[in-house]
Amino acid sequence: MRHRESRPADSSGQVTSSCSATLVLVGHVGFATDQTASGSVTSPGGSGFAAAYAAAALLDGVGLVAQVGQDFDLNALRHLRIGMDGVAVLPGFSARFRIEQAADGGLSFSSDLGVAAEPSFTSFPASYLQARYVHLGSAPPRQQLAWLEFLRAQGCQAVVSVDMFEPFVAAEPEACREACARADFIFLNQAEYQGLYDGRSHPPVPVIRKHGPGGAEYLADGISFRIPAPAVGEVDSIGAGEILAGAFLALRARGLAVERALAYSVAAAARSVTEFGVAGPQVTGELKRIRAELGSSLVPGASPPSR
Repeated sequence: MRHRESRPADSSGQVTSSCSATLVLVGHVGFATDQTASGSVTSPGGSGFAAAYAAAALLDGVGLVAQVGQDFDLNALRHLRIGMDGVAVLPGFSARFRIEQAADGGLSFSSDLGVAAEPSFTSFPASYLQARYVHLGSAPPRQQLAWLEFLRAQGCQAVVSVDMFEPFVAAEPEACREACARADFIFLNQAEYQGLYDGRSHPPVPVIRKHGPGGAEYLADGISFRIPAPAVGEVDSIGAGEILAGAFLALRARGLAVERALAYSVAAAARSVTEFGVAGPQVTGELKRIRAELGSSLVPGASPPSR
């Protein structure tokens, strides 16, 4: 990857860097506590952090839009070599997430979004409106809807994707359906799909439906295929969906065909569940392997992920 200079936040709290973005990720960045049968770990996390971790490993030209508090170490982002023009440091505390995964597959979720409780559209750099892809990570649907309205109002022509999250689908299915209806591309798992579309028409836009250990499925008009996941020992599955989304969009931006991009993304997501957090050595090694295998033969500016 080429080096991008990162500088401290300016007087407005904006972190500045020199990055023109092909793929822009909008999501939360903070601290995630994952509790599973294997134990409990707190580490940097959030939908923005996880997707950016995967995307930046595979693509030069990734921009992140997020609001963090003064308690977050920006070096965790600078090490990703992403564009940080859209990262705002605000007085207060960063988002905190706690997810408990029961042995029977049940999920308990709580959060305190801190300084990210309300979207700050002023943190979205004007240059990012020229990106080819904008991804809205899992977040309360009202935030996703607000970002979708902002992007459309600003004339953004990017392919805009959204990612769902089970607790939000269960609590606010109508708002989640509306966010999906306004997007160009959707990421969700099987439970989320059933919660939103059971007994209803399939979304009119392409969907990646995640099946956990069963891999992931691509569904679009006239196209349907499934990529199986390699067998791995699961330790912590939280964040795997964001790893898949970030990797998939980065690979599509590099020009990879849909099926091959999804195959690589499923492999990366599978590695991420073998360890706590989303930045462990297993997933890092897999992302490096993918990048090395692809080399520099692909270039940004490919067709949208729906094709």
